Formats: sequence, C-alpha cells, structure tokens
Amino acid sequence: MHRKLSNPLIALIGIQLIWVVMVVSWVYWFIGRNKEFRNLAMRYKPELVTQGLEWIVLVEGLLMAVAILAGVYVIFLYWRRQAKLYLQQRTYISQLTHELKSPLASIQLHLETVKMRDLPKEKLDGFIDTMLSDTDRLNILTSNLLMATRIEFRQLGEKAKKIDFSEFVMSYLQSKSGELPEGGRLTMEIEPQITATIDVEGMEMALRNLFENALLYSPVSPEIRVSLRRSGRQCLLDFQDNGKGLKKNEQEKIFDMFYRVRTPGENIRGTGLGLYIVRSVVNAHGGKITVESPGLGKGCTFHITLPLQGGQQRG
Repeated sequence: MHRKLSNPLIALIGIQLIWVVMVVSWVYWFIGRNKEFRNLAMRYKPELVTQGLEWIVLVEGLLMAVAILAGVYVIFLYWRRQAKLYLQQRTYISQLTHELKSPLASIQLHLETVKMRDLPKEKLDGFIDTMLSDTDRLNILTSNLLMATRIEFRQLGEKAKKIDFSEFVMSYLQSKSGELPEGGRLTMEIEPQITATIDVEGMEMALRNLFENALLYSPVSPEIRVSLRRSGRQCLLDFQDNGKGLKKNEQEKIFDMFYRVRTPGENIRGTGLGLYIVRSVVNAHGGKITVESPGLGKGCTFHITLPLQGGQQRG
C-alpha cells in the first residue's frame, strides 16, 4: 500500500524535472531564434525590429509554464488529502470491525455457556452483567455512528430546546458515576439555574464521550472534575481528568475524525469518533471547545464555551 501511495510522489518529481528541462530548452530555443530573427530583420527590413516585444512573449510563455506547474501541484495536494482520508477510513473500518466483533463474540460465548450448562445463580448473574456491559458497548458504538451520520447531514441542533443546563449536566454525570472503577472519583462544581438552548441527545453524547475518554485514558483510579459556571451571555464547562495527557502537537488533532492517540505497547479500544462528535456538537450549538494539557502523564482539561438561551445553532 505504501508503495502505491508513493508512486504519485515519484510522478510529481518526474514532472518537475521534465518541466525544468522543457522550460530551459524553450528559453534556449527562443533566445536563439530571436537572435536569428533580429539579425535577418536588421539586414533586410529594420523596421520589423520592435524593442521589448520578444521579451513580453518570453515572459508570457514562462507564466503559462508556471501556471501549468501550479496546476500539477494543486492536483497533487488534492490527491494527498484524498489518500490520507482513504487511509483513515480503512483504519477506521478495521477498528470498527474489531470493536463490533469483540462484544458480539463475548455475548455469543456467554449465551452458549448458559445454554449448555446449569450454572449456579452467582455465576449466572456475573454472566448477565458481562452481557449487559457488552450490549451497552454496542449501543454506544451504534449511537456514535448514528450521531456521525447526523453530523455529516448537518442535522444537529434541529431538536434544540430551552432547558436547565445545570440540572441536565449534574443529573447526567450522576447517572454515569456508577461506571467509575473502584477508587475513582467524580467531583462536580455546578453553578445552579443556568438556562441554555440545547440539543439534549447531542449534548448527552458529547458528555458521555468526554466521560468515557477520561476513563479510557486515565490510570486505575481516575479523578474527574467537572465545573459549570456562567460568564456573561455564555456558560463555561470544564472537564478535567488525571489521564495520560497530550503532547502539544496532538492537542488540535484529537478532534479530527478517526484520529486516535497511539502509544507503543497500548491497545486502547475506540474508533476515533468520540472527540470529533464532541467538537461537532459544541460547534452546532454555536460554541467552542479547546483542550489543555501540561504534558504527558499530567492529564487534560477540555474547555467548552456555550451561548446561553437563544444561542445561534449551526448545523
């Protein structure tokens, strides 16, 4: 695959070399013919000689050659972008296939075991809990896929309504606190009675992806701090974790579709859609999201700014 993708680069270099040879040859030919023409004109009909006209023709020819080369560059850059997107999509399909097969295989194995054996109640309850966890995982995957489709078709914000955003954030995160592993801690500092116009389904998914991202990339005992406060005609939502942190050059990339932070030796599940969905939901509400990290191993803080009630929705 790498060899196939390198062929256009070789072709571009070849085109550049051919272009240079052709331009040099043409200039050399033009100057030679121009000199011959001037000599003939001076001998037989001097009035045909026009000062500067031949150089205008030369410059026009060079400009046309430059325009052709610029066109080749544009085509090459477009190809590079398409090739990158193609590779991202291939990687995404591979990741998605794995993410779908793993819980399905687990559910199938547990169901076959239940069917074939008489299990004690305690073990059966454990199997049921595992299968419920796997179905939740599948539900999250399908929800992310459906939300990504809504984003692509610019359908976010269509169901927005005025709600008590403070109560919404607090209630949702309290419902997720049971998913914290032993030793994990969720701290909330929520200013009460902040009203905003919100697409509830989209914002729930944004909060869920931020919460799960904190769990996936945090140590055994994650510490999550969430604060919400009013600031003029906006509200500021901060989501802080004590996870693995980010390098400076990754802090913009993590919001790109399919992008995943990779560390040698780690195999963290995911599809690369979560933070892309978060940013898209925030943007659809007329807001803005940024991430801040002191460095690797020092956690991340996501800063979300949202307009209050009546904020302009962007699809």
